[in-house]
Amino acid sequence: MNLDFVMWVLAWLLMIGIISLLVIVHECGHFLVARFFGFQTPVFGIGLPVGPHIVVGHGWGTQFRIHYALLGGYVAIPELGDESQVDAEAYGVPLKPFKKFPIWQRALVAFAGVGFNILFAYLIMFMMLMIQGEPTYQTFTPGTIDSNPIAKNAGVKANDVIVSINDEKVNDSNDVVSILGKHKSEPVTLHLLRADKPIDITLTPNESGKVGMMLDVKPLGFKQIEKSPPEIAVMAGDKLGKLTGGMLQALGMMGQGMYNWATHIGQPAAKKAENSVGPENMHGILAVMKLGADIAKEQDWNQLFVFTILISMDLAIVNLVPWPALDGGHLAFMFIELVRGKPMGERAQGEIFRWGLLSLLLLMVVIMVNDVSALVTGKLDYKAKAKQGAQEKAKEEAKGKTPAGDETKAPDGTAVPSEETKAPADGATVPADETKAPAEGSAVPSEETKTPVAVPAGETKDPANATDSSENTDKTSTDAPKGAK
Repeated sequence: MNLDFVMWVLAWLLMIGIISLLVIVHECGHFLVARFFGFQTPVFGIGLPVGPHIVVGHGWGTQFRIHYALLGGYVAIPELGDESQVDAEAYGVPLKPFKKFPIWQRALVAFAGVGFNILFAYLIMFMMLMIQGEPTYQTFTPGTIDSNPIAKNAGVKANDVIVSINDEKVNDSNDVVSILGKHKSEPVTLHLLRADKPIDITLTPNESGKVGMMLDVKPLGFKQIEKSPPEIAVMAGDKLGKLTGGMLQALGMMGQGMYNWATHIGQPAAKKAENSVGPENMHGILAVMKLGADIAKEQDWNQLFVFTILISMDLAIVNLVPWPALDGGHLAFMFIELVRGKPMGERAQGEIFRWGLLSLLLLMVVIMVNDVSALVTGKLDYKAKAKQGAQEKAKEEAKGKTPAGDETKAPDGTAVPSEETKAPADGATVPADETKAPAEGSAVPSEETKTPVAVPAGETKDPANATDSSENTDKTSTDAPKGAK
């Protein structure tokens, strides 16, 4: 049997296992907190609650099921909302008379899944720092940009290694962009290594903090952190916070892109807004699994752990969206109940949940079609894109062309718009028309908490290259405006 095929199958199975694990972690949060407060949990299901299922056990008043559609999960908690009219046989298991729980307890149950995903992501980050330490990088410039000749005129040459700027140490390309951005139109001194010999060059960034210098990051390995476990725990929280901030920024830009698309419907392509994100740009679970499987196939365990952190945080962020059938939807109804002093009417709440569920199902269909199309056409094959890009660049260089100053290279080597590409240590941001590809959502009846594994995304890129220990290369241009991950 072909070894590549075996590795491909194992990589996909590993991704199914990772996503299933994150779903179970999420649902265990709901389940454990609900049981702690005395809520009924008649069903704990792994997979989408559609079609046949296998009952694998009973315990704590709960029937544990595995559905044939494995991706997803849910915990039935009928007392989470005003479910007094729910048929006692709706779950296929007998129920006790319902109790009315205070809002704060119901809110904790609804938030518990998100909380467990955040805690799980934090624990992975903490263990990575404790065991393998911090990644180290060497930042250098592959060359200068003729359209902004500041660095070129000052004497910067290709392959110069950037050690520090003024008295600030440079750990990655993001540090270079950040430091230069703080010294707009002010002289700075670059402390470089050229052929392993130190050299200092003084130059003045323009009013945008750019000097026309391309940047590339070469990973050197890892170094152990000489700090106590409590200090490393604080570091892990800080890094996870920066990563989450980058994801939220990317989601915000995705929302802006969707707005741009919606406000230009029906207009000629030439008049459409830049950075627009239409339905054709949304990707989900298959895209996530493809990206993760590519990482797993290369046996890059560091990036795979980072990718797992990203998916876990994506689950947390998406589930907090105040949309019916999501955890955030439950919290929104509880907030309304708190303000009004009484819950929303059953009929109104039922209609809102019904339409919310239908919209999620429609979104799932659109995302699935996009994912299948992208897989068939090779749109998600980033290594092939990188190879093609390298070949095109070689042809241009053979013709004597200079790389454009408004283009940067993503860590995987694919060309992206000239937005700032954050280096891993600072949570990295993506161009406005790109976001990480979260997994596709699953939806279940309103009385069940469930785990959607995704949210619509723009043009997907490899999320594993989005945070501190994940990048192999990170080519960017100091002419790029500060932007998003």
